[in-house]
Amino acid sequence: MKQTSRYERMWATGLIVVGVALLGVVFVSAFAIVRDPGGYYDEWVPAEGVEGPEASFDWTSSGLDAEFTDASSIGDADIERWVWDFGDGADSTDPSPSHRFAEEGEFTVTLDVVDENRLSSQAQGTVEVSTDAANNGQGAIGLGDLADKVTGTVERAAKGGGVVVLVIAMFVVLTMIGGRLLRQGVRTLRPIPERISVKLRPKELQLVMDESGDETQTAAPSVSPGESTFVETGERVETGERVEPGV
Repeated sequence: MKQTSRYERMWATGLIVVGVALLGVVFVSAFAIVRDPGGYYDEWVPAEGVEGPEASFDWTSSGLDAEFTDASSIGDADIERWVWDFGDGADSTDPSPSHRFAEEGEFTVTLDVVDENRLSSQAQGTVEVSTDAANNGQGAIGLGDLADKVTGTVERAAKGGGVVVLVIAMFVVLTMIGGRLLRQGVRTLRPIPERISVKLRPKELQLVMDESGDETQTAAPSVSPGESTFVETGERVETGERVEPGV
């Protein structure tokens, strides 16, 4: 077996260290992603621009009187302005106003909120008032704002999908490189003995008679001119002709 030199041992050790380091990076990163996929996704694909508010409100009614409570969520800045439209021609700029309707019925109430970054959002809800009943409900984000948010989410998901594919491809490549370096270093330190494979072609098989008189198929060795071979008797034959056992 070939003896490895000092240089070869140093080179092999370096390959093993680099291979183990690459595999370690892939393992640690993959484990961290599995533990917190959402966090890594947000880190790879950060939200673009400044996030604005999302308007919503709650309401309760007793008779013709209704109470409104702002339930909007803020974005990157606090909300500084509220504009209510009660659907009967009246309005208000209070964060959580009260309003008395002139008659029974259903009214579409709209809330517009604006934050310190001048970003706005709108929520709508149907308010029902009756002189002999109490009601309650909610106002949710309007269709226009909802469509904008859905579009932004789809675009971000598409970008995120491309980033995720690239990260997975990078992990696969690093794993292949690390594994190859590791195997190469181990083979250099502990070389594998060479193996010789022999393939027999069909024309090199012949029929011979065994002791029972049955025909069996076996391989007949052949040699080229000038080559030597041994038969079962141990005699050396200098010939290029086919040699059969027992001759």
